[in-house]
Amino acid sequence: MKLAILPVVIVVTISSGWFQWTTASSASGKQATPKNVLFFAIDDLRPSLGCYGASQAHSPNIDKLASRSMTFTRAYCQVADCSPSRTSLLTGRRPDTTHVWMHSNEEYWRNEVNATTIPQYFKQNGHISIGMGKVFHPGKSSGNDDELFSWSPEGLPYYHAPLEDNYGPSNKTSLWWPFDGFRDNQLPDGQTAEHAMSVLDQLKANRTTLNDDRPFFLAVGFHKPHTPWLAPKQYFDMYPADDNMELPMNPTPPDNMPPIAWEIWGAVPDYDNMQYLYKNKQECFKNSSVAFTEYCRMPSNKTKQLRKGYLAAMSYMDAQVGKVVDHLETVGLAENTVIVLWSDHGWQLGEHGEWAKFTNFETGTRVPLILHVPGVTDTGLTSDALVELIDVFPTLAELTGLDKPALCPNNSKHTETCVEGSSLVPLLSNPKLSWKTAAFSQYARPNSGLKYLPTHTWKAGMKERVMGYTVRTDQWRYTEWIRFNNKTAHGNWSDVWARELYNHSNSLSRDQSAGNFNDENINMADDAALKDVVAEMHTVLRGGWRQAVPKIASDGHMLNGLTPDLHVVEKPLVS
Repeated sequence: MKLAILPVVIVVTISSGWFQWTTASSASGKQATPKNVLFFAIDDLRPSLGCYGASQAHSPNIDKLASRSMTFTRAYCQVADCSPSRTSLLTGRRPDTTHVWMHSNEEYWRNEVNATTIPQYFKQNGHISIGMGKVFHPGKSSGNDDELFSWSPEGLPYYHAPLEDNYGPSNKTSLWWPFDGFRDNQLPDGQTAEHAMSVLDQLKANRTTLNDDRPFFLAVGFHKPHTPWLAPKQYFDMYPADDNMELPMNPTPPDNMPPIAWEIWGAVPDYDNMQYLYKNKQECFKNSSVAFTEYCRMPSNKTKQLRKGYLAAMSYMDAQVGKVVDHLETVGLAENTVIVLWSDHGWQLGEHGEWAKFTNFETGTRVPLILHVPGVTDTGLTSDALVELIDVFPTLAELTGLDKPALCPNNSKHTETCVEGSSLVPLLSNPKLSWKTAAFSQYARPNSGLKYLPTHTWKAGMKERVMGYTVRTDQWRYTEWIRFNNKTAHGNWSDVWARELYNHSNSLSRDQSAGNFNDENINMADDAALKDVVAEMHTVLRGGWRQAVPKIASDGHMLNGLTPDLHVVEKPLVS
């Protein structure tokens, strides 16, 4: 690997107790070491982690990272589906801007908007940008990992573990499986971790032998716990016998839930050892009056078995994260590296009778988001602020001393670099800072069969015809399903298929396997006593994300007169 890009110089100053990063020389005339970024993209990981309060989860490595990071407890994706969620985070733009609402070879953001990606932005600003594994959604929907734009030449061809091809649809033999006698590196995520460690070795060697100290942006994408839940047996052995696994506390669909909101089994029945769901229970896919009944619910013994498989796959991934983070420290690069770990969306493990991600519910949209900043978060911080994955782009830019991209105009089709999220840097100084008033997500359905039960998979010719827009505030989740035009990316707010309102003011109902989770068991949208709440939430939803952003002036100053400065101390500043 040969490396050669100008460094970004960072100086840390103290001002008003906030965070401030500047690209300049220090007062002594010495240049500060530029910050690197280690960027973990995790697939299908809900907050089933010890650091999020999941009692049965074995996640010691991510928990260790969280213990010296900012852990955001209420972070939300923009779409509970891999491709649109990753596209949104990586471009800093929301789905109605990128025109990517589902995983489809026909939906590629560069055909719709001239958007710079996070790794591309770092490459343009002096970092060597290297990626591996599932960062973008592979294939045509990302221009083959955005290979032409996002990555530095030294990191190409883009790395995918050789065994990943074994996980395609033609090889769906088992939804879960413990591989007895397997080493971690006999499966794809273990191979990706080893490749990441070898890249770190090379980056360190180049600093030593070639005096090449350019900063790096290293993106590492792990597949697990995406289905199938395959892992070496040792990770299954971390968990109790199937009979002792926890069941979801809310295994039934919400009362008064409109069928369009629901997803029954996702791709679970595609695997050979789950085919009986297709063969024996076809009516569960066709009629909501049957689908919502006990007959179509996953049996308890199978539910426990599958939840164990998910957690085992998660623990396998957790071990790979630990290897890469530990190696970052071994090669002496940890002190100058910002680490971010995020998941593209959540996943229902039997909650509401669902086995998929494709919804607007809390378990589908809520994600782990962990941010480590050396010298700032080392003693561990937690924020309950409402934040979104769309916020990652401006946050990383600001933390590494790059110019923070401007907020996008209403029409950003021809704007190369802008964002539709907010930098989270001020929260690192004051986790209790008054922040966003709402977080926004959405999910599209095709129009075929929606009056009865939405199809569980996308079929040829189907496109987005109804959009479920959802907003999460401190107290409520409110969703409207409206007629949608996928050509113009506009919805018809006067053509409403259904409404949902869930009360999140009572957090006593918690699912141990999901952490801080409200069960959303009763749709209250038709409750006459709450008509004013519905009207208020409709206004918030229609007002959109621009009306919910933190009160920060265009020059980056908080409207309370304080500047978001970065203060690096032995112990982080907390309120």
